[in-house]
Amino acid sequence: MRIITKLFLTSCILAAAYFGYLDYANKRFIFRYTLPKQTYKTTSPTRRDIERKKVFVGNIIPHKEIKIESYITGLVEKLLVNVGDYVRQGTPIARIKIQPDAQAIETAESKLRLASIQLDQHRNKYLRHKRLFNKKMLSKEAYESSLADWEIAKENKSAAEKNLQITKYGYTKAKGADANVIKSTTKGTVLNLPAKEGSLVQQAKNQSTGNGTSVAVIGDMDHFLFSAKVSELDVIHLTKGMSFNVILNASKEDKFRVTLTRVSPKANEKDLNNGEARFEIEGMIHRPKDSKNILRAGYIAIAEIIIEKATNVLAVQEKMIQKKEKDYFVECLEAGVPVQKKVVLGLSDGMYVEVKKGLCEQDQLIVVV
Repeated sequence: MRIITKLFLTSCILAAAYFGYLDYANKRFIFRYTLPKQTYKTTSPTRRDIERKKVFVGNIIPHKEIKIESYITGLVEKLLVNVGDYVRQGTPIARIKIQPDAQAIETAESKLRLASIQLDQHRNKYLRHKRLFNKKMLSKEAYESSLADWEIAKENKSAAEKNLQITKYGYTKAKGADANVIKSTTKGTVLNLPAKEGSLVQQAKNQSTGNGTSVAVIGDMDHFLFSAKVSELDVIHLTKGMSFNVILNASKEDKFRVTLTRVSPKANEKDLNNGEARFEIEGMIHRPKDSKNILRAGYIAIAEIIIEKATNVLAVQEKMIQKKEKDYFVECLEAGVPVQKKVVLGLSDGMYVEVKKGLCEQDQLIVVV
């Protein structure tokens, strides 16, 4: 009887344990499958043009800029133009007043007196020889010699008179006071007047090389250049004849096309002394005919030069790229499961990067939120 009772109790305990386990497993299964599934925000690769650019900051300068130098020494008596005036070739720029040197005047006067004495002597000699020649008492050669001496003496006196006038006034009476007026040698706009009224100007020692005092700076404001200095890392991408766009810092509405006309073969000396290697570049600005903006010399301009370009390539946002050692990956969604795909990258513009291998347009990329 006891054995039957024990077996019954044991069976009841086992049955209770079994049914308890089934209830626990069933509840766990229901809880497991009633949890919400994780969702992902996705996007697809797109085709676009990708450009790698270099940005340079430079200035707008006149195509031609001519310094008008003084060819006489003296004081600027009066400026005849103002900054911003348009002048033509031959337009008076400034009137120069000569500051006479007392010693030079005394020397010139002494030469004039000596030339007058010599002229009187040769004149009297010529008149005597003329009378003798008319009486057949003097040879023709002697008569012609005295005539030549008299003519030379007249020229010497005339030269001495002109020299005295130039020493005193800076010009001769024959040329008039206009000889002291500095005139423009080209047409353009007056950009600067370095010599002010009352300031001293020095004569250019050599007309071909100049080195005289600059009275005015004339610029061609109908045509402009873009001028900048670029580093040695950037100059290797630049070639003469290439084109690019510039935007004015003062007005970013208009873009101007620039053709590169000069790339300096040598780095700027001042920058080299400061430990930098920077090269000067210049380009001709092509202004649209309908442009209403007035260009001024000295404007700051920003140039965008396309170094590399990939057209209609498959691209993804650069922030989606993951790097592991030397390889690159993107996270994609396949059948609801995240997977990593290895990709080969190409050109990047900082926002988007070209994908050469590893993706197609149908792939679903997981967007990192």
